Formats: sequence, C-alpha cells, structure tokens
Amino acid sequence: KPGPVQYTETSLLVDMTYLPYPEIPYIIVHTGDILLLLIFGFVYELAVRVYQHKNERRTAHERRVGTQLATLRYEAARKRAIGPSAFVETAKLERAVLATEKESEKLAQSRETRKARAAKLVKRCNQACNLLVMATYWGIAMVAVDGSRLSDAGFESFDIVDSYNNRASSLWKGLFFPLSYNGLNYKIAQFGIDGDMRPSCVGALTVVWAARVTTGECVDIALKWRDATR
Repeated sequence: KPGPVQYTETSLLVDMTYLPYPEIPYIIVHTGDILLLLIFGFVYELAVRVYQHKNERRTAHERRVGTQLATLRYEAARKRAIGPSAFVETAKLERAVLATEKESEKLAQSRETRKARAAKLVKRCNQACNLLVMATYWGIAMVAVDGSRLSDAGFESFDIVDSYNNRASSLWKGLFFPLSYNGLNYKIAQFGIDGDMRPSCVGALTVVWAARVTTGECVDIALKWRDATR
C-alpha cells in the first residue's frame, strides 16, 4: 500500500512504495493541443503498422500454395519410397512440385516488392507528417518547466552550479529516454522555439513521436502475443 503523504515547503511527495514522484514545476502546458497530438500520433502509427503488416504478411493465395507444395512434397516422397513400380506417379508429382515451387518463389518475390514499396511510401508519409506538425506548431512549446525550481522540487541529483536550462534539459532527456538520445531528430523537434527557452521545452513533434513510439511498442507486443498463442 502507498505510504503516508509527506508535505514540504515547495513540493508534494507521495511515497509510492519504491520511488517518490515529485511535482514538476510547469510554466506552460497546452493540454488541448497535447491531447490532439497524442491522438494524432496514436492513429497515425496504428494506420502505418496495419498498412505495413498487410504488405509484409503472406496473402491467402500464398498460404494455399505453401500448403499445396508441402502436400505435393510429402506425396512425392511417399511414392518415391515405393520404388520403381510407382515411377510414373513419382515423376508426375516431382514435376508438380517443381511447378509449385516456381509459383511460390514468384509470390515471395512479389511480397518483397510490396514490402519495399510500402517502406518507401511510409517514409514519405513520415516526412510529410513531421513537416505538417512542425509547420502547424512552429515556435510553440507544448510544455515548459521552470528550471529554477527543479532543485527545490525533489531533484537533489542536480549539481547546484548547473544552469536552470541545463536542469530542465536533463529532466526532459530522462523522461523521454530513449527518444531524447535519438540525436538530430530530438533537436529538430524543438526547431522554431526561442533559443533561450528551447532546453526547458517540449515541442509538438516530440509529443507526436512519444505517442508513436508507445503505440508501436503496444502493437509489437500484441503481435508477439498473438503469434505465441497460435
């Protein structure tokens, strides 16, 4: 059970058995826009995953051909084991196996082509999505924190000589890990925001990417669970 609530002069700490959760000193929170971006990121990533899965999986016809090929190979091996008396039937089955193998290879090549085409389309859509979000929310921070209050809000690990912006930047990097260590992309997400304010802010693209990463992980888990229970 959660422990007792502890009050301090500047923050509220709740003992949640393992780790306390300090109050984060926000100075900007665009709740409506954040909710809209999270929904957009969720719907977009879900649509992308469904589209990719549709193009990567084997079609019903390809599965039927695979089943037919396995059956023909089994029958050919059984007839071959009988000996010379089943030579004619064995030859017919082996020719059927070769023809089915060629058809299976063509279907596999077609699936690889679909996957490559889908990957290109998804890449272009991702670029268009990023540009749309950046253009719509250019220069607007979705969330900003007051770095000067972080040391008083339970973040004792920060060096007292750090600047306020560095404290805020460290906070966001920790909360958005591993997104924050994606290098250039994380910096691009903050383009347009005032330079002095940028380290303490979260841009619209970061919100969308956070929603997409979370949705992608949930989809991957769901697919693995489905495959494991089949």
